[in-house]
Amino acid sequence: MSCRLLALILCLILPASVASASDRPRAGLMWNQSGLPATFPLHIRTPPGRDYVVFLVEPDQDRRVMAGYIHGGDLFRILVPPGEYDLRFAHGTEWHNQETLFGAETEWTETTSPLEFRIIGIGRRSGYLVTLIQTDGTVKLAEARPQDQCQIATFDSSVMELEEAARIARLLGGPDAPDHPPLRYLEQELELRSRVCD
Repeated sequence: MSCRLLALILCLILPASVASASDRPRAGLMWNQSGLPATFPLHIRTPPGRDYVVFLVEPDQDRRVMAGYIHGGDLFRILVPPGEYDLRFAHGTEWHNQETLFGAETEWTETTSPLEFRIIGIGRRSGYLVTLIQTDGTVKLAEARPQDQCQIATFDSSVMELEEAARIARLLGGPDAPDHPPLRYLEQELELRSRVCD
């Protein structure tokens, strides 16, 4: 075999292998088949050195309802649908595809009991902070700690332009003569803010 032919074969093979290593999915939601809106917070900490796919699994039916892709070492945040779910983590170093995940090297870690995502009282949504650690080459679940999120309603008020306030005053039959300043009208918008509960 000539050197040119060998060089040509290497040029064709090497870019394909380099491309497959960079084809891992972006971090975030892969799919949601629950049929429900995803509104409850789930935060996941993972050790660096490998990537992870988290599956939300209905414990009674052993059915996967949602999946997210995690780049190892980054704090992963996702909203999940209401319900009780086991979390199963597939992890590895070389992503293949959604069917075979990380290939023959795929390893698994899961929660020991279901996590419940639900409304607690008024304006409080139950969520979790899940931490995975790696010891002696094995990825383990360190903790699944409740981390509820509170919603706070606030009014954002702004004063309308004086011309607009005068127009509204005229429509309402109010005074808008020079000796009576135009009515000032506060525009109020309801704004919902979410934060981790104390």
